[in-house]
Amino acid sequence: MGDVFLEQIVKQQKSGKLILRNCLIILVGLLIACALIPFSFFRPNYGPFVFLVFIGVLYYTWYIVSGLNLEFEYIFTNGDLDIDKISNKRKRKRMASIRISKISQFAEFDTATFQRKSFDIVHDAVMSYQSGQNYMIQYVNRDGKKCALIFSPNEKIVEAIRKYYRPGVYTS
Repeated sequence: MGDVFLEQIVKQQKSGKLILRNCLIILVGLLIACALIPFSFFRPNYGPFVFLVFIGVLYYTWYIVSGLNLEFEYIFTNGDLDIDKISNKRKRKRMASIRISKISQFAEFDTATFQRKSFDIVHDAVMSYQSGQNYMIQYVNRDGKKCALIFSPNEKIVEAIRKYYRPGVYTS
């Protein structure tokens, strides 16, 4: 078959729910920071300490909200699919590493028929659930847990997976 190496980076699109979550985190951070201001007036010798805590609260609020900007990197190499989650281009974590020959199902993802409760682990690595170009892989991980990977690959990765995927021929 020859060596196959494909790579794709997908940025998660912000839905209304994610925007609301970010707004709530910012609001809570600002409320905590503003609640510290009166302490500097009532106890003047606490002023520098309160100022440092105020700046710290604002910084960590920004750090948390910016860390929720997610990208997913799909790497397909000779029948192995690796999915990495990248938080704000500063932190990378391996979500899943899957041998395509050992998966039990590879199909287009349908939100209406998906049963999240029937899986022990569900990895969400999609650009957007409304995009309509999502696929799902079902597999059993090394610990024997039934897993699902929902992701948004391009056509090159889909074709490469189809070359290595053999329905009904897998080992658990």
